[in-house]
Amino acid sequence: MSAKPSITAWGLYERLMPAEIERIFAAHPTAYLPWGALEYHGKHAAIGLDGLKAHGLCMELAKVSGGLVLPPIYVAANTIKTAPGLEHKRHSLNFSEELLRELARQHFEQLADEKFQVVFTLCGHVGQPHYDIIKDEAQKFNAGQSTTHIIATSETDLISKDIVIVNHAALGEISFLMHTDPDCVDLSRLPADRVPTLEDDAVWGPDPRESSATKGAEYTQAFVASAQKLISETLTRLNSSE
Repeated sequence: MSAKPSITAWGLYERLMPAEIERIFAAHPTAYLPWGALEYHGKHAAIGLDGLKAHGLCMELAKVSGGLVLPPIYVAANTIKTAPGLEHKRHSLNFSEELLRELARQHFEQLADEKFQVVFTLCGHVGQPHYDIIKDEAQKFNAGQSTTHIIATSETDLISKDIVIVNHAALGEISFLMHTDPDCVDLSRLPADRVPTLEDDAVWGPDPRESSATKGAEYTQAFVASAQKLISETLTRLNSSE
């Protein structure tokens, strides 16, 4: 009789009681912090795309790497609302860079206080300098102590550019969303007679009309493989230095 496959311990932090959190934490002291935005992504996608995408990817990753997935943070700076030369001013919330820094700093401190060894911060919104601010705060935090390590990254930094590239409401992001949250996408709202543009449709990158849940699943698989390796290497390094 063959042994049953092991089930990786993971869970959604906010939905668990303390005993359940402690059980998962004992096996996998990793926290996943999805960081999104409330931002206009055209008529064809939900404004929470960045956070939905990051949260969905963190759940897929936690299923194989173990650990606790926190709720997505929907506080972002440098959203499309402030992009020069564009008129997409509605349906986006834009917060100050100072607030972003403080939120990142306090989240890192609080999760370190909870004794997590790795905090995998996945930035679904990579507008600049928003993305660099979160990475900068992670670097500063890591330089100041050695028991908790912050990984601050995005899905496109972990996947080969031959598979998916940085984009906004285009093929990559929309395929991810069709895989994780299909009810939050409606391709029929894209123009049928022309290629969508940043100026008219808030689309930057490969044509989103070619998006599919199948492609999103392929992108997700590539992300999970790369991110799992990064987390494993980080935990090995931390444990070997004790």
